[in-house]
Amino acid sequence: MKTIQKQGLFWDVNLQELDEKKHSVFVIQRILEKGDLDDWQWAMDYYGQDLVKNVFEKNSAKMDQKSQNFWCLYFNIDKSQCIQNPSMPRQGLFWKR
Repeated sequence: MKTIQKQGLFWDVNLQELDEKKHSVFVIQRILEKGDLDDWQWAMDYYGQDLVKNVFEKNSAKMDQKSQNFWCLYFNIDKSQCIQNPSMPRQGLFWKR
């Protein structure tokens, strides 16, 4: 089984210390948000679609809206269940009342 070899995708961690099984949620989340087609295929082969979908459903609020939208469509999940709107809109740095 091929292991993760992409330092660019995991720029903030030491690949020698990254355990694909122990850190599966982190790895899947990173691949769903920043990975390419090869990364996606590796995740599907290594973890299986059920686990990848489950990780997405439980962690979609931590992803950007573009990724949320894409994976909701891919996994055929109702957008109201997986796209989280922030409770308060972000305010600009110089925002005044």
